[in-house]
Amino acid sequence: MNEVSQVPEKQEDKRFVEKGPFVVFDKVTQIYWMKKDSWQDKGKFFNWHESREYADKKNIRSIGGFNDWRLATTEEAQTLFDESFENPGKSGTLLHIDKTFPEGGFKTIWLAGDTSTRRPRFDFSTGQLANADEYTFGAVRLCRKDPHSQDKMKKRRR
Repeated sequence: MNEVSQVPEKQEDKRFVEKGPFVVFDKVTQIYWMKKDSWQDKGKFFNWHESREYADKKNIRSIGGFNDWRLATTEEAQTLFDESFENPGKSGTLLHIDKTFPEGGFKTIWLAGDTSTRRPRFDFSTGQLANADEYTFGAVRLCRKDPHSQDKMKKRRR
């Protein structure tokens, strides 16, 4: 019998690292993410405008010690999607995000962007970007960029 033992991945080897009870840090992109999306956090859906208000309220409360939470860009949301990740979402929908994020998230999140009355959303079950009416209900997973990593990038470019 030659069984391969499963060695647990060390925290320092992981791409997505928990930073307290509310925050996940992506070591590759240097982006901090709210661990829970708004559906998991509040148990209700938000339209695009309410999603922005949700971010404002998180900033007032300095969740995770930060006050610059915002809606993700399309490019930022796409960095979370990986078809090899399998994380059960709301109603059993399979989401392709790392298991560092808790199960039960909603499949689509609102993104930053203005296209008149249609706003961008990213679908973590399919990896697709779509536009929806700004008053359609959905969820949001807030993020923030590490300002120190931006300073490091500027220094490297010089």
